[in-house]
Amino acid sequence: MQSKPPRSFRALRKGWPAIVAALALPASAGSVAGQAPEFKVEVPGLEAFECAPPGEVVVASQEEARQAAQLGSTARQALILGDAQRARDLLGRAVGLDPSSPGLAYQYGRVLEDLGERREAVLQYCAALAAGAQGEDAADARDRVVRFAESERRRIAPDALDAFEAGVAAVGENRMDDAEAAFVEAIEGHADFPEAEFNRALVLEHLGRAMEAADAYRAYLRLRPDAPDAIRVSERIGQLQVAPGARPSSGSALALGMLLPGGGQFYTGRPLGGVALLAAAGGAAAAAFLVSETDVRCLRAVEPGASCPPDQIIGRTTSHPYRTLGLIGVGAVALGGAIEAFLHARGVDEVEVANLGGNRSMLLGPSLQSHGLGADVRFIRVVF
Repeated sequence: MQSKPPRSFRALRKGWPAIVAALALPASAGSVAGQAPEFKVEVPGLEAFECAPPGEVVVASQEEARQAAQLGSTARQALILGDAQRARDLLGRAVGLDPSSPGLAYQYGRVLEDLGERREAVLQYCAALAAGAQGEDAADARDRVVRFAESERRRIAPDALDAFEAGVAAVGENRMDDAEAAFVEAIEGHADFPEAEFNRALVLEHLGRAMEAADAYRAYLRLRPDAPDAIRVSERIGQLQVAPGARPSSGSALALGMLLPGGGQFYTGRPLGGVALLAAAGGAAAAAFLVSETDVRCLRAVEPGASCPPDQIIGRTTSHPYRTLGLIGVGAVALGGAIEAFLHARGVDEVEVANLGGNRSMLLGPSLQSHGLGADVRFIRVVF
């Protein structure tokens, strides 16, 4: 008799199209780069293990049966000598030669179970029963299959299963808040419920709660460290833990640029642009304060090109002819750099700042942009 589908799968079969649609839901605005895993809609292991129905029995030839019996005898001798591993190998060859022998299958199962290979042993007990085992061997084989089925069967609280199914149904209808609440209820109703932890992690991802999703994935791996998708889930945790880089504040970029020419460029991570603006502002400041003219008043007339003797000097007047232009230049460089840093921090290169109606608009173009070791100079553009 074949095992039945898991309960949750039977209950949700009618809603399968909705579940498939949910698995293709677009990521939320706060989602993390990388493809997220798919929801788990089945809870495996709810049905008790049962031997597969008997198939066509392969009858060995007389020679194969003789060789298999001889291998079985040698295996028993190996067991007497305490060499279980050799007995395992011999019996494996024996049942391969004569799969229709219930005695060899039963012996092979007992050796496998003694070696800790319980699931493979149970399959040999099933093979022995299918081959027509009789007497004590048959009774013992059935008893061992039943004990294995009981020990392997998962027992999850009915209320927790109902909550899990409600969560999967809510995912199918794109009700993510309800789904998250349902999976939490399932987890609280049954402590060992990795599928609910996994689905809750996916729901939290969709809701943009990356750190909580990473914690839920960790809980899933704690419950199922040997899960087939453990590596993929671990990688997903790493993707969720990579915090997106903080975006520079446009206001801070503008303020720093006004306080110090090039300060906004340094703040937004473009040192080349900051150095260029600082150098331009420094040149303008040098012209303003370092370039000067001195007018000397002398007691007597001095020929062109000649200097007034020191004892004839009656006064000196020093002026800075480029001070006004230099200060204007420093201000212009600082203002232009601050505006460029402001626009860059907002993530734009050219921004429409005023719409004058119709096709007329005014556009501000950054005065300087740096990319690595390159620089891109742009000027203010006004379009009418």
